Amino acid sequence: MIGIGATLFKVPTMHGGAAFSPASLFSSVEEGFWYDPSDLSTLFKNDGTTPAVVDDVVGKVLDKSGNGNNLIQATSTKCPILRQSGSLYYLEFDGVDDNLRTENTIDFSGGDQMTICTGATKDVDGTMVILEHTSNIGNNNGTFRMAAITGDVWRYTSKGTILSNSTANNYTAPTTNVLTGLSDISADSAIIRVDGVQKNESTSNQGDGNYANDRLNVGSRNTGFGLQLDGRIYGLLGRALVSSTVETVSLESYMAAKTGVSI
Repeated sequence: MIGIGATLFKVPTMHGGAAFSPASLFSSVEEGFWYDPSDLSTLFKNDGTTPAVVDDVVGKVLDKSGNGNNLIQATSTKCPILRQSGSLYYLEFDGVDDNLRTENTIDFSGGDQMTICTGATKDVDGTMVILEHTSNIGNNNGTFRMAAITGDVWRYTSKGTILSNSTANNYTAPTTNVLTGLSDISADSAIIRVDGVQKNESTSNQGDGNYANDRLNVGSRNTGFGLQLDGRIYGLLGRALVSSTVETVSLESYMAAKTGVSI
């Protein structure tokens, strides 16, 4: 066990007792992304070259998955702020105009499965995007999104050609949670898990096709249309597969330790 503040966390492990690293989820060169605000070597200011420091802007986040899907924001006033609370690090989004997006598109068109995991806080109740793999999930096909919805709802959405929403209720702001989305377009499955527990599975028709080749937006829908997050992101990972139970549990435990959530 390791302690963070007054809370104890299990060290995430895989079979055989080896310590779990999210890097193992990309060992077969799976497409995806992994952003870790606690790794300061991956964070830069909005010029893209100056190392970021606590309580200042972050305008570039390097992708640790090995896929090169880095996040950027060139305008300093639209950058989230790197914060530290004890041993925890997070990106703070102001709910006004902060956002990050990938430098280039992420090509998920080779498959129709997805795993998303994030540690996040919403400071107010409203409709706010944590991540969206498109500029507008309602208008575009082959997309996914993790978001807060007005009220007390976390929602994971997957779409081939038809939207499928999987929701978790009774999470009134302020709340900090580890959120996982697992989806398979052809199987018409979209699952949301909160703090290591499955809360809902939507089996509604997701239509046809694979996920798209599009940019990933973090902290808002896109640079020109709101739904900005008023809250925090402690970590974020996505991979183009439905993770196994062992992988999912290990990933959630890892993210909980980064977020300060007990699961």
